[in-house]
Amino acid sequence: MEIIFFLIGSFVLFLGAYLIFDHIRYVRIALETTGKVTGFKVKEGSKGNKTYQPVVESYFGDFTGRYGSGRPQYQIGETVEVIYISGKTPRLKSNMPYFVGVFLMVFGGIFCSVFLAMFNFSIWNVLYSLGVFVLIALSFRRVLKSKGIDSVDEFTEVLKSNQKEEIDEKEIIREPARMQEVSTNQKGDLKIIGPIFTLVGLGVVALGIYLGVERYHFLETAVPASGVVVDLEERSSDDGYTYYPIVEYSPAGTFKAIRFTHDVGSSPPSYRRGEHVEVLHQPDNPNEAIIDKGIFNWAISIFVILFGLLFASAGVGASISAFRRKRKLKSV
Repeated sequence: MEIIFFLIGSFVLFLGAYLIFDHIRYVRIALETTGKVTGFKVKEGSKGNKTYQPVVESYFGDFTGRYGSGRPQYQIGETVEVIYISGKTPRLKSNMPYFVGVFLMVFGGIFCSVFLAMFNFSIWNVLYSLGVFVLIALSFRRVLKSKGIDSVDEFTEVLKSNQKEEIDEKEIIREPARMQEVSTNQKGDLKIIGPIFTLVGLGVVALGIYLGVERYHFLETAVPASGVVVDLEERSSDDGYTYYPIVEYSPAGTFKAIRFTHDVGSSPPSYRRGEHVEVLHQPDNPNEAIIDKGIFNWAISIFVILFGLLFASAGVGASISAFRRKRKLKSV
């Protein structure tokens, strides 16, 4: 169901934007001081992977960094910059919220572009999608009320209390030698992972740009026509079946029927047999045609570019982290 891509994409996109906005607002009015990393709180995932969150001692009190990672970004005893607003938990002065926010926004953009590529904009589909959205929102609201949560502030307090309970259960590492061992073991992985992810990401971005250029050349010379969906091509995959509309149309000035399969499919199908659609085709090659979706004709190339940027940014981040860790280890 395409609306799921839109809901997930919109939520993640909004979350990324909120993280960036929240950090900018915090930094603008916060006081600055220094602190010292006294340890790391370790959380082990279901697959055995570990996340390390720095524990910091500062003039404004002890606190745990908001962002953890699988590879420690600091060393025990390291002096760090701290920002603080009265009445709120101190934070590390870091660009991590911006990186996380941009990452989430790109990830959300990928889901939204998938939705735009598959979604067939009609009154029925728009009303159906809005109905699903409202139903999910009402169900979520009902769950919150059943737990006695009636406002955003109350919901935030519940999240904070749950987070505190989880933090209390985490293991704390305070021995520098132990963290040094963790950093040394992961040092080689970052050297390899960073460049690989960056190269793969840039390759995917190049592919997206190529697809965009191809689509531009197609649209520049394409002419419109009216067609009708005569069948649905069913293609199987590990996740089930995807349905591609088969469209029949006649180029302007001819009575010859041309059939083509649209290049984007969906599950469930976005089109119905007998549904009338607008077509764009090459005048000298009527078999080269697509369903005209307006600005959303660019959705596939946008999706590929965003996916490549996601990989490339992860690779650059890993490479920067490896470089910083190497520099810190040399200074010790």
